Amino acid sequence: MPGTVRYATVAADGGHTVAVLTMDNPPMNPLSSGIRVGLENGLKDALADTSVKAIVVTGGHGVFCAGADVSEFAKGFGDGMMLPDICAAFEASEKPVVAAVDGISFGGGLELALGCHWRVASQRAQAGLPEVNLGILPGAGGTQRMPRLIGAEASLDFIVMGAPLPAKKAAEVGIYDRVIEGNHDVVVKVAADFAASQAGKELGPRRLSTLAVKPIASEVMEKKLKQYAKMRAGEAAPPAIVRCIEASSKSFAEGMEKEQKEFMQLMIGPQAKALHYKFFAERECGKIPGLTAMPRPLHTAAVIGAGLMGGGIAMCCAEAGMQVYLVDVSQEALDKGMAVIKKNYARSMERKSKTQSSVDQILSRFHPSMAYSDLKDCDIVIEAVFENMKVKKQIFAKLDEVCKPHCVLASNTSYLNIDEIASATKRPEDVVGCHFFSPANVMKLLENVRGSKSGGSTLATAMEFGKRLKKVTCLVGNCDGFIANRTMGKSGASMLLQNGSMPHQIDAAAESFGMKMGPMRMGDLVGLDLFGRERVNSGVAKPDEVVIDAMYAAGRHGQKNGKGYYKYDDKRQWSRDPVADEIIQNVWKRTGVTPRELSTEEINEQLYFPVINEGFRCLEEGIAIRASDIDVCLVFGYNWPRYTGGPMQFASSVGLPKVLATLEKMGEKPADLLKLCVEKRWKLNSKELQNHLEQKSKL
Repeated sequence: MPGTVRYATVAADGGHTVAVLTMDNPPMNPLSSGIRVGLENGLKDALADTSVKAIVVTGGHGVFCAGADVSEFAKGFGDGMMLPDICAAFEASEKPVVAAVDGISFGGGLELALGCHWRVASQRAQAGLPEVNLGILPGAGGTQRMPRLIGAEASLDFIVMGAPLPAKKAAEVGIYDRVIEGNHDVVVKVAADFAASQAGKELGPRRLSTLAVKPIASEVMEKKLKQYAKMRAGEAAPPAIVRCIEASSKSFAEGMEKEQKEFMQLMIGPQAKALHYKFFAERECGKIPGLTAMPRPLHTAAVIGAGLMGGGIAMCCAEAGMQVYLVDVSQEALDKGMAVIKKNYARSMERKSKTQSSVDQILSRFHPSMAYSDLKDCDIVIEAVFENMKVKKQIFAKLDEVCKPHCVLASNTSYLNIDEIASATKRPEDVVGCHFFSPANVMKLLENVRGSKSGGSTLATAMEFGKRLKKVTCLVGNCDGFIANRTMGKSGASMLLQNGSMPHQIDAAAESFGMKMGPMRMGDLVGLDLFGRERVNSGVAKPDEVVIDAMYAAGRHGQKNGKGYYKYDDKRQWSRDPVADEIIQNVWKRTGVTPRELSTEEINEQLYFPVINEGFRCLEEGIAIRASDIDVCLVFGYNWPRYTGGPMQFASSVGLPKVLATLEKMGEKPADLLKLCVEKRWKLNSKELQNHLEQKSKL
């Protein structure tokens, strides 16, 4: 039963004795069974002690409380009262209860603070109800007390968005009653004095459950529902949150009954299960079994190439506090790259996500240069030029000459062989892949690619680099496309198009599955000319037989010229185009294909079961350490619908036998590991499978 609550008494202003209950469950004070039992017992002791006139609840380790112990969702909640009952018990106290919040108060931690009568916070405190990101909703009164505190409309946005508020903003909207300067001890002292000042007052403590809620106007609610449907398409939690907020205008007891019902339905649903899995998968992917080497220092970075990708990587490094040398072949290229970077920061200031002073500080870390000799003291260099092996090897040969020993030499290649790039140097042990996703300053995934000679300290430094940049960082093996690009490259979109399904049918199915953009619209966005031109230059284009080749031959390049699989207006809004449809249908006629109407489920199986199959191949080849790493790469690299957990978790929920049978029916050759898992009845997160993979890697 991890965690405890320390009980102490302090003397407050006026000579009153105040009980201080301090949650102690490092590092984040999650509400484990030990904490809940401690809170229950501490409250009983404080209420029983006639010398105690008021109570303060706080947290140790610079944190109030990060919320529920997520591991208990799977293994059970153990001993003690459940959190809704604890919140109710604190609220029912006749003695004033004040939450002294230093650091974060998230999820159940904030709900506990709402159960207290008042909340005093430090300037560095944060308030958040992020349960929606785990596919659930606040289940300890958060959807009922918050509307009574700050209003229904503000509460709805706060809970559905799932994003935290800094102390000052939280106080402005009314979550915190007071924000003060000072450390944890100061916050506790102010909270204790305030709690003591409320003792014995005729009106008694302020209990949020007794306050009334004004319902949200129907026209406002309608607008918000459309907003949420777009922002969190396909997610089950937001509509449930809406229903709970609507119920908050009823009695508190009725609202709590509704909250508990909706909470339990979400908890046992597939989305919550998948999102809990993703929560742990994201944390696990940064761990490398057997790696004992320590990372090297990371003070100064260099980025080769000032284009959109290089500029984005440089922004990440500068924002992480590193000095950054941005290198390109001409002053014109450097000026253009820096202009784009400054424009991005100007946009951030317009949105008020950054201040002028913070931007000035970030920009002061940039050092544009055309001289490789400037990189002699860099700790890491990231090459980010276009995908040409000859050019990359030339760059790495130069880096080998000028960079200090043990400087990490990284390539941002999307699919080229890291070992071949490393062969251009005399130090392949210092070479690694750092595959960012575009735009690099926005996308969260970083695939670190292990070469056959990449050293342990190089890998450790690359992983620390990703952590420093606040990226979700995954170590992957060296192959064509690595994990994300390789697996998604097996999507069945092209085969569906070739075999009688129209672009709008494919996209509609993909978007109903949860993809933010269907594969055909994505093709138009990226540019049909890129792939089409490559096929022509390679001599493999067949415009009479292959749809993509026919599109390119007809001058349809996608959004860039307003015509691709769809047509686009001046605002890049898409619509079906009879001309494009005719091009597709003519290819079908020439190749003997009959148009077909597949169900949404059938289209999605043909789109994504091959992706799952390739995931199994990545596992059996050692490209992925764990099945969950594949899920992390696809969720963060390709916006795979997060509420499915990723392709491998989705396969588990569908059932591996069904995936295998469908692939065979499609004429796809199933991965040997998929067949073995079905034969052995292994689950993807089972010890049996992991032992098999580890044993195979040793062989």
